Amino acid sequence: MLMRNPRSVEVRPARTPARDTGVVLRHALRADLPHVVDTWVEAFSDDPFFRWLAPDDETWQGFGTAWLSMIADLCFERGHTFVADLAAIAWVPPDLELVGPDDVQRAQEIVAAHAGEERAAEALGVILEARGHALQEPHWTLQYVGVRKVDQGFGLGAAVARLGLAVVDTDGLPCGLTSTNQRNLPFYERLGFTLAAEVYVPGSNAIALRPMVRAARRQNR
Repeated sequence: MLMRNPRSVEVRPARTPARDTGVVLRHALRADLPHVVDTWVEAFSDDPFFRWLAPDDETWQGFGTAWLSMIADLCFERGHTFVADLAAIAWVPPDLELVGPDDVQRAQEIVAAHAGEERAAEALGVILEARGHALQEPHWTLQYVGVRKVDQGFGLGAAVARLGLAVVDTDGLPCGLTSTNQRNLPFYERLGFTLAAEVYVPGSNAIALRPMVRAARRQNR
């Protein structure tokens, strides 16, 4: 299933007048993947869950690049990735699984290489428990949306997300995601998502994976 967007589209997020410029969002090419990864690494650099795995800047740069490269590769091969100069977003359609057993093993090895075997086992347990709260019916998944720090706070993330959600609504399907940052819950709630569960990392009552769901907005034709 393809996202039925034009090859490129101009997105105009809500901004202050001084920054009212159109943003061109286009379907990513393989050559865009380093840009996607760099954008996500910067966007998630202060994410609580990721910083639980990579607490210092040097570790984050290595771990973040490895982890997000893996996700970007998977989304490119099995989903839909869109890029702008300062943003990147990836979707997984309802007829595909993003990860298989080999991918889970690869993910655990990446975490172990940067955070140790014990933390990798803990992280895998949290991730799998969170996945247990995913929608069981056919649904789209918003995998990651990230905006470069210089452009955060101007509505760009919401603008690029709404473009994909329009396709989700045309399909008449629900949508799911997993938030790694409690501060982002209001952002997703404004897009129509509701909290489904909170799966905390060991030893913390704040850091958690938070599956969220968005009900179908229109019936299939």
